[in-house]
Amino acid sequence: MSVQDQKPQKIGKYDVVDVLGKGAMGVVYKGHDDYVDRPVAIKVATNADAEDDSSSMAKRMFINEARSAGRLDHPNILKVYEAGEEDGMPYMVMEYISGGDTLRSYCKPDTLLPIKRVCELIRQTADALDYAHTKGVMHRDIKPANIMLTEEGVAKLGDFGIARRMGVDQTQIIGWFGSPLYMSPEQAQDKDLTPQSDLFSLGSVFYEMLAGAPPFAAKGLSSLIHKVVNEDPTPLPDVRAEVPEAVWRVVRKMLTKDLAGRYQNGHEIVVDLDHVLELLQRSPVMLSEEQKIEKMKELRFFANFSKNELKEVARVASWRDYSAGEAIFAEGAKERAFYVVADGSVAVAINGTRIRDLESGDCFGEMEYLADIGRTAAVLANRDSTIVKVERDYKEWASLPTQVRLNRVFQEVLIERLQATSRELARALAK
Repeated sequence: MSVQDQKPQKIGKYDVVDVLGKGAMGVVYKGHDDYVDRPVAIKVATNADAEDDSSSMAKRMFINEARSAGRLDHPNILKVYEAGEEDGMPYMVMEYISGGDTLRSYCKPDTLLPIKRVCELIRQTADALDYAHTKGVMHRDIKPANIMLTEEGVAKLGDFGIARRMGVDQTQIIGWFGSPLYMSPEQAQDKDLTPQSDLFSLGSVFYEMLAGAPPFAAKGLSSLIHKVVNEDPTPLPDVRAEVPEAVWRVVRKMLTKDLAGRYQNGHEIVVDLDHVLELLQRSPVMLSEEQKIEKMKELRFFANFSKNELKEVARVASWRDYSAGEAIFAEGAKERAFYVVADGSVAVAINGTRIRDLESGDCFGEMEYLADIGRTAAVLANRDSTIVKVERDYKEWASLPTQVRLNRVFQEVLIERLQATSRELARALAK
């Protein structure tokens, strides 16, 4: 059989239907398994019988992929059904994905997917990596082109050619491999790798799918490695204003250079993204930046802000709808953020006692935001309400004029609250 020059009729027990793609290391066919009546993808190492170094490496990578992926069974990992040899050429029978689309198609500014959809796909891939790592397999080449997308919108992690099976003594693929744009700092420096390296690479994919550009890019390899090892990426909300702060926190933690600060395993990412997806599901406020600025102009808290100052706030603020009776935050909660009621009404309570109602344009949570302390009260929505939330320290994102403006408004709010408390106390003493 010569698969290099013509399409064979059969490979093993499988009928060959079509050619899906060709590359330097082999060819991939669409096949059919008559026994179970399903389509399959058949990857054949066409140059495995050659004697040069590249052919030897191709064969080793092929066998490594079969042994690594073949031991994995997860809904978000491309299944390997069988592996063998045909006329001296190794072949591998895999799950067939109709269309053959990958996440690479959704990494340009004009092809970006909705933020919620991206979070779902990264969550699926993180779950796949967590499973692979628990089975002792490190992928080592996470990139958009290696994550396929089914017609049903399910992510499928594939191409385990340079994967490493942890705890296996026999010779495997070693050396400086992977795609430079997605390498972890330790991978770029040829250090010992842990599963956390795969999580960093997935963070780079996450960033690119949200920003339309990779987190680290440079003209030369040495400059790229320097950035990966030493520089932090531009904050996502600064690149794409509608990216919520909660999403950026997950991406930033995935891209943390210090292993102690990075996610320790894929399950931790899954847990955080489940929380993010819940927030996005319950936050149907879909306004353009201009619409948000126009709405903010109408609110008392932002009444004296210039348009440029409002733009700065809009870039870091998240908007969310709350149902009547829903808690915005609980007493004692550990968070640093301030809120503004964009529409509706909220109730502030201490130890279950309602102390005040706040209406559209009012601010709350400012004391904890300024002092960085736990919540001293609980806040619930009185009715269906829309709330603006800012949880980044304004010294990180605000220009000096905007910082001055915020300080002034916070002072006014605090003075107003103090006066209101004094009036309530005077009335109570007069009774």
